[in-house]
Amino acid sequence: MSQQTLSTGTVEQLFNRHETRPELWIGELQSGRVRQNTVHVTPPVDPEYRDKLVHETGDEIAEAITELIEKIDAPIEVLTYPRPVSRTDVDTAAVLCHAFHISPHFVDGRAIQADITDFNERVLQNVLDIAHEKIADSFPDVYNVEVGDLDLDPIATGGPTATCRLVNEDAEELAGVGKVNAEMMEQTFDALTHAREPFVHQLIVEPDDGKNYITSRLAALSSDRTYQGDRGLARLVKEGASEDFGRLFKSIGLTSNYNIDIEDYLHIKYDQQVNGQTAHTVTIRDAMRKRYDTKFQHRRKIEKLKEVVLGHPDFRRLLNSSTGWKQAAEDHGYYGRFWIPPAAISYFTKRYAHYYDIDPWTYSPVREAPEFTPRSVRDIDIRTDWETPGPAVNPGQRHQTDGTDAHLKLGDRFITFARARGDEISRVEQDGESLPDQELTPDEGYINTLEKQVDSDVVNVEPEYKNESKPANILTNVERAIAADRHVILVCKSESAADRVYDIVYATYNEQTEHGVQTYQGDALPEIDGQMLVTAESESTWCLTPDGMLVYVIDGEIVTRCPADADLTEVDHGCATAQKEDGRYIVTTRGDETLTYESRTAFKREWSRVTTPHVPIDISYLQYVTIMYETGAESEDSGDFVEYNATPEWERAGGKMDRYKEFGSEVKDTFLTETSDTELTTNKCHSTMMGVYRWCTSKHAPDTARFGEGLPEIDRKDTSDGKKALVGYNWVFPRGLVSPHLAGVDADADLSL
Repeated sequence: MSQQTLSTGTVEQLFNRHETRPELWIGELQSGRVRQNTVHVTPPVDPEYRDKLVHETGDEIAEAITELIEKIDAPIEVLTYPRPVSRTDVDTAAVLCHAFHISPHFVDGRAIQADITDFNERVLQNVLDIAHEKIADSFPDVYNVEVGDLDLDPIATGGPTATCRLVNEDAEELAGVGKVNAEMMEQTFDALTHAREPFVHQLIVEPDDGKNYITSRLAALSSDRTYQGDRGLARLVKEGASEDFGRLFKSIGLTSNYNIDIEDYLHIKYDQQVNGQTAHTVTIRDAMRKRYDTKFQHRRKIEKLKEVVLGHPDFRRLLNSSTGWKQAAEDHGYYGRFWIPPAAISYFTKRYAHYYDIDPWTYSPVREAPEFTPRSVRDIDIRTDWETPGPAVNPGQRHQTDGTDAHLKLGDRFITFARARGDEISRVEQDGESLPDQELTPDEGYINTLEKQVDSDVVNVEPEYKNESKPANILTNVERAIAADRHVILVCKSESAADRVYDIVYATYNEQTEHGVQTYQGDALPEIDGQMLVTAESESTWCLTPDGMLVYVIDGEIVTRCPADADLTEVDHGCATAQKEDGRYIVTTRGDETLTYESRTAFKREWSRVTTPHVPIDISYLQYVTIMYETGAESEDSGDFVEYNATPEWERAGGKMDRYKEFGSEVKDTFLTETSDTELTTNKCHSTMMGVYRWCTSKHAPDTARFGEGLPEIDRKDTSDGKKALVGYNWVFPRGLVSPHLAGVDADADLSL
């Protein structure tokens, strides 16, 4: 057998390869600690807003969860924590924030994966759009609502720690909650913020067949809250935990893992000695051992129950967004995941505005705050880029009607854009009256930015940063221009926002019902003789009829009927009423029953103010407006804006005659309704609808005869003056109505259209 001789170079190469070979190690997966595509809500840190929001609370989180559950069949996680503020120009070290993370199972009826990062991008964006819209609508406008990634890894440093979890005893269902006035989560956040305790509160809501399973945890993260081993268990049981928020929930029959009666199974002693040391003993009570369990089996069960009480496993589950719960606890009749009636969700969460003068995370020697990294996602902007300090708008020059910083920045970018194209445009100083945001003066009617002529000496410009979710505000902006005989440019932040604005001004009502067209809603109706008009959680809508009457419908019954131009504070209403006396709310129902509520929260849980219906001036506002939107290709000083072009389905019809017919069908379905003993001339219908037609397309428009022929299943007859009239049809509501509740429009104005 021959022996192979290796060269010195080969031996050196083999040696180096062996020495540099990486060591095999399969580590722990940590990605579950990062909540990707989180919708994050941060209160503003600018002083003018801070003073208004300090310690303000509300039910917006419960409202957002309820809205999301209706739209998305998905578990919803809400994390509340103090977020450090890195800005040096404000006297705020940290603010209390809320983060929403959604794990969808179904979107639009289609089953999808449990990991949101695995979705088809279009489906994912649909989820984010819905979530962002519902959450932003629920919170006050001044809050910053953005999308990004929330990393919980900084709080994991140092390993698991004691975590408090709400527990229901003896049943998986929390039934018969009843009505309580205590604000459990408000008091919890009061205590945590007052003590500057670094913490993370987690609420996971899982919708299931008309009920909600919930998991609620609180991890207090300063060093003196980390109960460890038998000593920590003895201290927790004998002295209690100051962060035990389960005590507040006794009024609705809940407790926490810290209050599980483990002393039935253990002898526990914990003594403070004179020298400052502590002495403790924790031993198992063998008398509680079941007949067929060995001592070893009994000890294992008790050890698992000890883990439940200390809550260390729940800290890992908090990090990974798990609702898991020890079976050993359920075996003893304790349920950490239980279901509640949907109406009870507000007991378990609370929007709470708090500004810290000292960062609470300085009291945690190794753990740091969760790290939120905002991302721009399509038309959802970054709002808390604290690397650039200082407000963009001088607080001393702003009025409360100016809107948010983002709204003003959008307007400023458009001003720069328009001026660069030769237009004279300036911001209008707000004084609380109904004024446009900006005014543009055309050059003899010519707008350079649009490259078109308008019949208007002054053009109103209205940046619509968030109003696409508030139709009544957009309609008000257009009506202000109509009343002043001006054209108006609506400036949107994105093309998708422009789509929504177009839908709002295309037809100025919400939807058609058997009682007429449902109006969009404005603010709450003013009090009448010291009483609020209120409605319970039911189907209640304002509708506008073809004969110009306004009706308020509750559960299919008309309770108010009056002319659309009536002052609603002088009308008899068949609604329930409420008045506030000595901090209490007294409601008189429609059946003359008197109900008393001890707090505003309890009152709002069952009743809401009747809102003011938005009575439009015209059936469509397209002919009065131009819609523009920002493309997202920003220069240093200006965005790039383009005019919005709509392509409705009828506009895409194959041939001219097909287009006329499809447009006629659209007119009949959207703008006309069957009536008796009324006449609408074909000429009048044609001239009005051509404003809509020509706004949407430059293709050849039908004359009156072709237009009339395109209206399906509508007969025409000759009138006494020789014109053609539509038989049995009229506008869905009269044009030219002027409600005294329209802001910026004189109630006596003659707007005959």
